[in-house]
Amino acid sequence: MSEAKPGPAQFANLAITVAVFGAAFPILKWGGAAATPVWFATVRAGICAVVALAVLVATGRLARPRGSDLAPIIAIGVFQIAGFFALLQAALMVVPAGRSAVLAYTTSLWLVPIGALFLGEAVGPRRLLAVLFGVAGIAVIANPWTLDWQAGGTAAGHALLFGASLSWAIAIAMLRRARPVLSTLQLLPFAFALATLLLLALAVLIEPAGGVGVGVPSLAALAYAGILGPLATWAATEVTRQLPAVVSSLAFLGVPVLGLLLSTLVLGEPLGPPLLAGSALVIGAVAVVVRD
Repeated sequence: MSEAKPGPAQFANLAITVAVFGAAFPILKWGGAAATPVWFATVRAGICAVVALAVLVATGRLARPRGSDLAPIIAIGVFQIAGFFALLQAALMVVPAGRSAVLAYTTSLWLVPIGALFLGEAVGPRRLLAVLFGVAGIAVIANPWTLDWQAGGTAAGHALLFGASLSWAIAIAMLRRARPVLSTLQLLPFAFALATLLLLALAVLIEPAGGVGVGVPSLAALAYAGILGPLATWAATEVTRQLPAVVSSLAFLGVPVLGLLLSTLVLGEPLGPPLLAGSALVIGAVAVVVRD
């Protein structure tokens, strides 16, 4: 069976995903400073659930999930939302937003073996070349040899980011095999609700004295992520379902490029040769894989 190739709808969904998620990194770094990470992720997921539900009610598209909808709800709710949100927000407490954007989107590193072992996807020479370009770009941008690994939280923060990337990769693998009855948009309220319940239980367990500060940064970040989050999550999920795993994950590398640039402009994080060289490699990888 031939694989789907990118068309106008896929490019539109990719653009939405890259724009919303890329800008989210400096915004979440700024807004999450006055909150504990799991509580912040919980409130973020809860707002997303309410917004997604309101959209479906307003458009008359709210429907009860069927049995075959359970797997994608778990994939999105547990791994793409709860796991990714919590791990990313915790990492942002100790890792710069630009670097976080790069490492959290190393999904392609995990998708190559996952796609080959569990999805039966072939990794031909051209796609392998794109992966190598993407990985090289990530390595150059992250510039790990300049880090002080003895500094408090550095190693843990980077491990959390790779965990967030793996969590999303698992969601992508599950979604590629799922055959839901409802559309992705119709599944989102249930997935966000599941994520909210899981995150709430986790927040009560590990952050009993935590919470979210009431102030402009926190409220603005939550409003941005809560209102635009469902749209970007829907767009990203549609792309992962319609395109091969390696193609979608490499195309999503546009998110860290934008996240790095915006973190430099908005938060004043340093811009240097590694950023420029790595971004060129990442863009090259995206160009190769989209034309595959």
